[in-house]
Amino acid sequence: MYIASVLVTICANVVAVIGLALLTGYTGMFSLGHAGFMCIGAYAAVLLNKYFMVPYVFALILGGFASVLISLVIGYPTLRNKLRGDYFAICMLGFGTVVRLVLNNMNNPITNGALGITNIPKLTTLWSALLFMSVLVYFMWNFVNSQYGKNCIAIQQQEVAAEMMGVSIVRTKLLSLAISAFYCGVSGGLLGFWLQYIAPATFSDTRSNDLLATLVTGGTNSITGPFFAAILLTTMLEYLRFLVNWRLVVYGLLYIFIMRFRPEGIMGYKEFSFKKTIQFFKEFPQNRVKIIEKLTQSLEERTKKKNRRSDNRE
Repeated sequence: MYIASVLVTICANVVAVIGLALLTGYTGMFSLGHAGFMCIGAYAAVLLNKYFMVPYVFALILGGFASVLISLVIGYPTLRNKLRGDYFAICMLGFGTVVRLVLNNMNNPITNGALGITNIPKLTTLWSALLFMSVLVYFMWNFVNSQYGKNCIAIQQQEVAAEMMGVSIVRTKLLSLAISAFYCGVSGGLLGFWLQYIAPATFSDTRSNDLLATLVTGGTNSITGPFFAAILLTTMLEYLRFLVNWRLVVYGLLYIFIMRFRPEGIMGYKEFSFKKTIQFFKEFPQNRVKIIEKLTQSLEERTKKKNRRSDNRE
């Protein structure tokens, strides 16, 4: 049961992080409030299933579309006024805070204010979570490699040049925001139907920061990078529970270690490939000397850079 709980949490985190990867990594829009979309999706899915008897799968999808609707309401005026960079990030941070505070102050028998919704039917299973995760990762992979995904990458790399080439900046950014909100909404629904309890505090700013940190750890311009990072960090955080509060210190040290030695993330700008991996292990005995030489050269270059920096400081 415990292992199943960890795996379901991994699936939900993977879905949310990959949705954020489209917005932040591929489109270049920094967000600090995607936990708000998870909260909206979770509440919408749970209420539709509990009070309107909507089936589980449709409730999750409609919860995702509820997040899409709110993302369009928030995104159109902000993107229309050309908010970008830190300004957009602050706007999304405010959005996440507003969602949590509104639900905290809705003291009614349905949402139950800050106490949250209890007695939710446990409809999420390990296999349904794996199925949703696989399907959504597959769709995101196809979207990123389609013309729409290339438009997002063009905006991320050079917005002015993309607009001159005929790419609609506002429409493309709105599409990216809506898709990322849908993924986070479905992720929140998966968690809600698994934990059997949701509250505004479940989707605090800390969750938004965790999603962003997982994305940066895996590599912003990659799908497989955040996928592996979500698996690694979720598993590590669970299995370090015996350290009590010190596990968060280890968690932070891991981030520092990755940013120091791998600032572009685990995968960087590359994607994992089974063919290249198999080919690497096949050719490893032959190319072992070359690989060792490359590693020594890279280490020598790093030591030279450190020596130059120390000389410049002196």
